[in-house]
Amino acid sequence: MPSYLKAPYGSVLVSYTQDLDGGGNTFGRTYEAFVRQHFGSVESVFEWCAGPGFIGFSLLASGLCKTLDLSDVNPDAERAVEATVRENSLDGQVRFHLSDSFTQVAAGLRWDLMVGNPPHVNQAAPASDYQHSHSALIWKDTDWSIHRDFYAAAPRFLRPGGSVVIQENYRFSQPSDFTEMIEGAGLETVGTFDCGPGFEDYYFLWSRLSESRPPAENQSR
Repeated sequence: MPSYLKAPYGSVLVSYTQDLDGGGNTFGRTYEAFVRQHFGSVESVFEWCAGPGFIGFSLLASGLCKTLDLSDVNPDAERAVEATVRENSLDGQVRFHLSDSFTQVAAGLRWDLMVGNPPHVNQAAPASDYQHSHSALIWKDTDWSIHRDFYAAAPRFLRPGGSVVIQENYRFSQPSDFTEMIEGAGLETVGTFDCGPGFEDYYFLWSRLSESRPPAENQSR
């Protein structure tokens, strides 16, 4: 078994390795304030491209969801999540799905909120910090194919009124890159929101099933 590092989120210690941390333990921490402000507590959360689950476990530890599902294609992520669940006595609250997007996720499952820190880079020769710090599995999404598969399937796994809030990077994308995918899937775009001081390169892209009015604090660029 790997020797895991531990990241504290409230009373939960998240097990991880440096190879699995694609930023969820740094800029991913901005999710808690965003979810608290715009959603409060929800029943269920699904984290896409979860890695060791920094984002999902932060929401669970903060009382912002009651149950948590995590999905990733990497078996190393599954083992890290299993360690976190075991060591924090979270059996019954957390499930992991070893899956390429929703391919291996049971069709009957539904969630109130989907979150995620997916690969941010759609280019063959990325910036050196991405190219050398992690495997391409974490940072590269050629032709946005991973995003396309996710958005195409996401509505079928949302509860009525459910939302999708995905964290992206302005250095490698603009919200308009994803608009066609979102609207083609039958979701409406609520807006784009900056992630706050210290994380100006990052933004939240919020979409949802319902057709209600976007909030006044929308910060679209």
